[in-house]
Amino acid sequence: MKMFKRIGALALALALIVTLFAACGKPSVEKQIIGSWRDSAGVIGFDFAEEGVGKLIALDFTVPVLNISLKGEYDMTYTLSTDDNDVTTLHISFNYVIPINLDLTVEIDNDIMRLSHESGLSYTMTRVTETDAAPAENASEPLSE
Repeated sequence: MKMFKRIGALALALALIVTLFAACGKPSVEKQIIGSWRDSAGVIGFDFAEEGVGKLIALDFTVPVLNISLKGEYDMTYTLSTDDNDVTTLHISFNYVIPINLDLTVEIDNDIMRLSHESGLSYTMTRVTETDAAPAENASEPLSE
């Protein structure tokens, strides 16, 4: 009987340890994306709020494939979806004369977000903190990696 109690206690302790490690895993992309992000040149930025809304901030950004030049701040909606291969797609929608919808593959590693478009363009964004400076007024096009 003592042996069964020990095995039971050991199994319970092991289950608790596994649960704790699982709970300490990496936060979901949905939680990681919340906040402000800017590219290194300060040309394009995103402010992601909860519930799929946010702002796209552009000093002089050309939308991939559509070749539309954006300047200003635009209200946007967004959704995230992850496929069976753990590839997460960011779907962004906003209005600029016409409705614009973008699908970008997204990867977030701490305060770095990598966005890529099927056209081959890619952008590396950095999370903006309160101590970061505002984007430069004379920034150039973002660098494609």
